[in-house]
Amino acid sequence: MNVRKPRIYLISLAGALILLGLYLASLYSYLLFHIIAEIFSIIVAFSIFIISWNSRRFIDNNYFLFIGIAFLFVGLMDLAHTIAYPGMAVLPGSGTNAAAQLWISARYIQGLSLLAAPLLIGRRLRFNWLIPSYGLIVLLLWVSIFYWQNFPACFIEGVGLTAFKKISEYVISLILLGSIFVTFQNRREFDSMVLRLLFAAIIVTIISELFFTLYEHPFGLPNLIGHFLKIVSFYLIYKAIIETGLVRPYDLLFRNLRQSEKRYRDLYEEAPNAYLSVNIKGKIERANRSAAEMLGYSRDDLIGQAALDLYADTPYGKAKAEGVFKRFMAGEEIRDEELEMRRTDGSSVWINLSVRPIRDKDGQVIASRSEVVDITEHKRLDQLKDDFIGLVSHELRSPMTVITGAINTVLTESERLSPAETRQLLKDAALESESLSHMLGNLLELSRVQANRLSLFTEAISVRKVIEDTVDNIKRRSSVHHFITDLPEKLPPVYADELRLERILYNLLENAVKYSPQGGDIKVSVQADKERLIIGVSDQGVGISASDQARLFEPFQRLEESRPDVTGGVGLGLMVCRRLVEAHGGQIWVESEPGRGSTFFFTLPLNQG
Repeated sequence: MNVRKPRIYLISLAGALILLGLYLASLYSYLLFHIIAEIFSIIVAFSIFIISWNSRRFIDNNYFLFIGIAFLFVGLMDLAHTIAYPGMAVLPGSGTNAAAQLWISARYIQGLSLLAAPLLIGRRLRFNWLIPSYGLIVLLLWVSIFYWQNFPACFIEGVGLTAFKKISEYVISLILLGSIFVTFQNRREFDSMVLRLLFAAIIVTIISELFFTLYEHPFGLPNLIGHFLKIVSFYLIYKAIIETGLVRPYDLLFRNLRQSEKRYRDLYEEAPNAYLSVNIKGKIERANRSAAEMLGYSRDDLIGQAALDLYADTPYGKAKAEGVFKRFMAGEEIRDEELEMRRTDGSSVWINLSVRPIRDKDGQVIASRSEVVDITEHKRLDQLKDDFIGLVSHELRSPMTVITGAINTVLTESERLSPAETRQLLKDAALESESLSHMLGNLLELSRVQANRLSLFTEAISVRKVIEDTVDNIKRRSSVHHFITDLPEKLPPVYADELRLERILYNLLENAVKYSPQGGDIKVSVQADKERLIIGVSDQGVGISASDQARLFEPFQRLEESRPDVTGGVGLGLMVCRRLVEAHGGQIWVESEPGRGSTFFFTLPLNQG
């Protein structure tokens, strides 16, 4: 059985009887009817303020608080209207016109407040200026009506309503329609029942205003109907705000809590970091999307699985995770522990783990909530950095050993060394110094790129001269290779940074020397078209596989496995070449086949200046 229908019937019957009683009261004394109707709306207005003001600590929807403050002053204006009504003889200067002026002022305040209230949802209200502002507006209206007497006339005896009064009623109706539209735009902030009641109250108020454009004297039928409709509209306001706030004071709070819970759930599910909830038995009870994607599982597969089974069988995997589990079971909050987990495909994933124990009312740990951050790439970069530091340390130590040894030998054994031996030692020291300088230069170039401080000093340069000088320079370091230059008779000038172009060529030629057999040809060629210069450096080495070509221009990539007898290097040369070529607006690539050598090409634009 639906118990709501009899209740609705009873409420409707009681409402009808009340309205009938008010109608009978109007037949006995219209003034009595008017006082009762207005006192009802005044009580409702003041109650809205009291309830909303005292609920402000737990209701975060500013609509209700703003309306509550506004209706306090609407009630004050309606109170002044009531005691200024013809026949009351309370206020000096009162009468039909003053009552109508107070009425229209109250309706403007009510309409504009209903229009503005939805726009303040989610914003912080400043009570230190809001209440005094409303008070100042009401005070100015009272002074304008009773003291200055410059408020537009609303009723003229013997004539009836003025054009200002009628137009104002239509304007107020439009404002109220606008308030429905704006409130509907923010409908998600309201309980559905409250929203329907508010719309009903505003619509009834609009109909009431339209009736007030029809009456010819304050005791006529349109006035009576208008007041009946006002009673209905304020009753609906009471149902929407006061009853919701008084009879069910926590509905709005719980609704906000439910919305907060939904937002939290959405944030949990869609968070970029992985989250796992683990019970006291170590079983996963909940996992978000990121956790499933990171480990390669579906969320259904993760639920119920032992968390420890997800860790790798390494010292930083399951063994360390067991220690972490014991610590949080003892009540410790875990922060930023690095552990190794296993994906479904068997690959490793390094994580940064933080665990917060969840306790019962007695303080006992009953579960945990874990935040898991994938730091696999970070660990890879750390390892790469460590490898690079070790590599650089080794590569810097080798030339320094030669330089130090050669110079010390010349200084301590000069009497027993022949001039040729002394010259050779100093030559070795000079060559290693040059190699060391070049290595440090590559490091400096890379650091400038990483810090976005790479600046080119471009000017018109002779590419032929740069190539010939760089080839002559590399020849001093390798007398066992045959260098060939294939350059057109006429080369257009290129706007480039000469020192950076030398570094590009030196790096490419140095690599060609490393990977070419003794006695092999190393060739530098140049081609020109309308837009660019194409420079190539070729060797007769063993070539480069397609998989190796894909990583050639990344940092610290060396292909010693292709030639186990080659000398070492830091693995920065090609990356520096790429950065410098791209800074000039060019491109760099390699063409190679295993067993047939390699050619590195790069371009320089001809239209820079």
